[in-house]
Amino acid sequence: MYMAPPSRTKSTVAEIEAESEQLRKEIEELRKEALNRLEALSEQLGIVESSTSKPSASDIARPTTATTQTDDKDLLPAPMPITFTDATTSNTSTRKKTNKGIANLLDETKWKISLSIGREPGTWMPKDWGKSGQRLNLSFVADFTPSQLFDRDDFFRGGYTNAKILKVESNLVTLGPSISEGQRTYKVKNGGWQVTRGDGPMGTDLLRFFIEVDEEITHTGSDVYIPKGRIYCSCGYFAFTSDGKNGMKDAVRDEIKKIEKQIIELQKKKDDIKNPFNLEGIKISREIFKLKQDLDLLNQRLSFAMVRQPDKQLLRYSPTGDVGLTKEGGVCCEVKKGPVIEYHILGRFGVASIANE
Repeated sequence: MYMAPPSRTKSTVAEIEAESEQLRKEIEELRKEALNRLEALSEQLGIVESSTSKPSASDIARPTTATTQTDDKDLLPAPMPITFTDATTSNTSTRKKTNKGIANLLDETKWKISLSIGREPGTWMPKDWGKSGQRLNLSFVADFTPSQLFDRDDFFRGGYTNAKILKVESNLVTLGPSISEGQRTYKVKNGGWQVTRGDGPMGTDLLRFFIEVDEEITHTGSDVYIPKGRIYCSCGYFAFTSDGKNGMKDAVRDEIKKIEKQIIELQKKKDDIKNPFNLEGIKISREIFKLKQDLDLLNQRLSFAMVRQPDKQLLRYSPTGDVGLTKEGGVCCEVKKGPVIEYHILGRFGVASIANE
């Protein structure tokens, strides 16, 4: 029986151990590179985050002056896409619009607001409120004026900074019919509106507005009611380029396709190697490992972009199409308990733009 010389056997084992140790070190270095590669990819895609910290869900609708410890679920209904992005373009007409101010794109626009009031998960309304599952369906037409609002309200950031007057057409809201009662109308007062920058998930923007009802709104015998006072609404606010393209999402998706193609090509090349554990095979494995790391990071970026730039079916657009609102938002009322302010969920609302006559 033939036996290799002892010196050759030791040399071979030593070489394998050295290569294995080197490979372990390289894998560890690759892991440490992940964050740096993420930052590099972000720069290549033109994605810049203003801060590493992101607003929590509890900041979505809580006023800065509130001293309450209200559960964030009480401020808005169940999760919904609330997003905004500062879209830019070289188009001259679009530049003229954005020079007006992204937060002013709602000026002089009208929207039909449809409220669906009833018990929602996480509300702090009384336990018997809406227990039956009944809902109140109300609607009104809101005119988002450019006129400054001087009536301070803690629901707005800064009290009334950048807040404007919201007019309710004919100062009436319509309560839809129930099984036992027909349609009714109620008198309401004009309210206010404000676009707040970076208050939504992942630094997105929100539209906040309110109206004021003069009396409790309900149907006879119903356990659901809207209390007298101000009713607050919040939803996502978005500005768009004239071509409607989602630059961030498109760039990330293109990069993902490119990397997936590279991985497939490298895997085919590796499969053709007789010994995948030789130096060439190890080198290809390293390249595939790096690309898969990039792919994981890009998929995270795509999830981020999907929030920053939602799909069209999730939005309702102004007549000009330069601003969109999430098709559904949250409704709440203010409850004061001494020095503490709480916002209790009343339901949700939908929007639809109305062309100016």
